[in-house]
Amino acid sequence: MEGTIVYAGASVAGRRGVAVRHGRIAALGDPSSLCRRFPDATVRTVRGVFFPAALDGHLHLLEYGLALGEVDLRGLGAGEALARLAQARGALGSTAFLRGYGARQAVLSEIAAHRDALADLGPVRLWGQDFHTALTDPQTAVHLGLDRSVPTGGEAVRDARGHLTGILLEAAAAVLAEAAAPSAAELIPATRRAIQTLMRQGIVGAVTFERAPGEAAVAKVTEELPFRAFVYRYAEDLELGEAPGALSARAARIGAKYFMDGTLGSRTAWMEAPFCDTDSTGIARLDPEQALGEMHAVSARGFALAVHAIGDRAALEALRILKGMPIGHAPHRIEHLQIVPAGFAQEIASAGVTASVQPCHLEQDLAEARGAWTDRLALAYPYHAFLQSGARLAFGSDAPIEEPSLRLGLRWATGADAVGGGVRHAIAADDAWRAYTEGVYESVGRQGGRIAVGEPANLALYAQGPLEDDAPTLVLSEGVLVHCDEGAYHEEAQQALN
Repeated sequence: MEGTIVYAGASVAGRRGVAVRHGRIAALGDPSSLCRRFPDATVRTVRGVFFPAALDGHLHLLEYGLALGEVDLRGLGAGEALARLAQARGALGSTAFLRGYGARQAVLSEIAAHRDALADLGPVRLWGQDFHTALTDPQTAVHLGLDRSVPTGGEAVRDARGHLTGILLEAAAAVLAEAAAPSAAELIPATRRAIQTLMRQGIVGAVTFERAPGEAAVAKVTEELPFRAFVYRYAEDLELGEAPGALSARAARIGAKYFMDGTLGSRTAWMEAPFCDTDSTGIARLDPEQALGEMHAVSARGFALAVHAIGDRAALEALRILKGMPIGHAPHRIEHLQIVPAGFAQEIASAGVTASVQPCHLEQDLAEARGAWTDRLALAYPYHAFLQSGARLAFGSDAPIEEPSLRLGLRWATGADAVGGGVRHAIAADDAWRAYTEGVYESVGRQGGRIAVGEPANLALYAQGPLEDDAPTLVLSEGVLVHCDEGAYHEEAQQALN
């Protein structure tokens, strides 16, 4: 039976071998019986444990790929960041936008205070760690007209004298992002870079949030690489005649994305009561009453709706809207849900709306949450409550905001009791892994993420497991070897990725 490959020696669903043929799992069993059944098979001896390869339930493929080529400011102080940016400016030339990402909110403020050094860099677009706050030089902010008017749902921060600092929040940051948008020539290489990186991590598909150029790049790259992509378009970017459907053999347009609020780090999450460390209740980026008609019309066209909601008031309003929406091929979903109202877990389960959350955010946000939500931590990061209520739970990374590390996400999902508040937040490792596999498929109206005969051969081989190991040693996507550590099959995997 030409074309069959038997992977022998690793533990896989309680057996010691798996036969892969035509991209699917043809059989499971002990190696000797598989070799008798498939006498012409190629046998590859491996060691470890096979798990279903994961899907990332929430990320931004194009943005992640672009960030991999930008100035990385994560973990740097203001002086170090300015030095790295100055070095990058020298290599880039004087006129193009200098793009960087990942600076902590406090560091952005410190960089902004160095007005002369910032001005010397020329036009810049620096994302904060949450990608909802950005910094540019004040001259560029004026050139963009942000000294005269700011879009609804945004803010151009000013100093005590009323001068623009260059720090832009939410919709104001989006104006800068559009001005500093990548060239058409960057889109496909960046998307390919993102997908290659994900597959090396054992992630063979993703729910990705894109605008039209990103969607087109995803469609193109998934024709070349064995990677599944389920695309949600930003709602303001959708054209009237566009509808859900296939973009390529491996990519599909599923839904439309709306923003109800901002983020915890910038204190723009929409809260019912003020944050504990400020008198603000955040920013409502969407008027629920005004948006209701448009969202109903979009869902009636067959789009699943995804609503960004981090604060408890945003979560409440998002669920109130989604309860009354028509449902097409995929369920509606709420993204992030970092703090929710009392009783929310049971309500979202009853409504059939997906809780799409990113446990890895706790890596950055735990200290922020303890300061901002000191008196309501029992309602923050309610993974255990979602699971107990029977809600559909899908895990992702939100890359490039966090690295798409499965180990990081699993560590925080199983260690979320660190949040405090006197209640259980954490879930078991098996439940967390399901939220990275079957849960993501279910969130887009599909079935998958299991090791069984007839299923696609999407497999990741770990020395011990995804919670213990930084990355798999071998990855199959649709039966294609797309990653292998240095060794006998490394060259084959590199050819598949390129």
